[in-house]
Amino acid sequence: MVRKAIAAIEVRSSSFLAGQYAKFMEQRSASTISECERLRKELVTGTLSTLLMEKRPELFKMLESATTETFRELNIKFRLKTSTEELTQLSEFLKQLKEQIKILHKRDYLSITPKLEDIALVNRWIQQFNVPHYYLQVFFDKAYIISFKDILEISSDSSKKDVVFSVEKDSKNQRKTTIKINVQVGQEIMGRIDMPEHESAMKELDRGRLLFFVKFNGGKGYLDQDIFQREIINND
Repeated sequence: MVRKAIAAIEVRSSSFLAGQYAKFMEQRSASTISECERLRKELVTGTLSTLLMEKRPELFKMLESATTETFRELNIKFRLKTSTEELTQLSEFLKQLKEQIKILHKRDYLSITPKLEDIALVNRWIQQFNVPHYYLQVFFDKAYIISFKDILEISSDSSKKDVVFSVEKDSKNQRKTTIKINVQVGQEIMGRIDMPEHESAMKELDRGRLLFFVKFNGGKGYLDQDIFQREIINND
């Protein structure tokens, strides 16, 4: 039966609204870059610029040439003896800038998350049954699909690391090595999803313990037939 299948689809669910998440991250990025620029100008043109040039000339030159497009590339390292009020103030400005740059370095996209240990298993499964494999990431407003073949190509390209994918270990995945690929790399196979209704529910166990949880009813996703036909039905 498996060998006769057109495709295998592994469905992953998420509690996010993809559109709202993207909007929030865009606003956060714009706000952070604006704050970085404010601090940069203060450090290279304000009252502390002479002190920074004297104590850390290489850092001064780096900040002087920095732009809103290059803040993500900065890696500020400094150590100052805060023996005077001016040095304390300079150190505080640099710390603030460093914290803002840390925000820019954080991953700012929702992801499709194949575990490293699963890749070999899926690859063997494909070789055994010769059936294309896809990951489908479903949010409450959209759904994205990507082929296992594309996952391999993306994750093996070092130039795309920390750009469209990252490799992380976090508690949500039992500290297992996980490849996190920007969902935007995939195809938006559902651009509209009707939200389900939800209500609280209760279950009584044999010992009398009560469990309370959320129960969903209804909900509907609208499949993009063109993408489904092109990516799955007509897949070679």
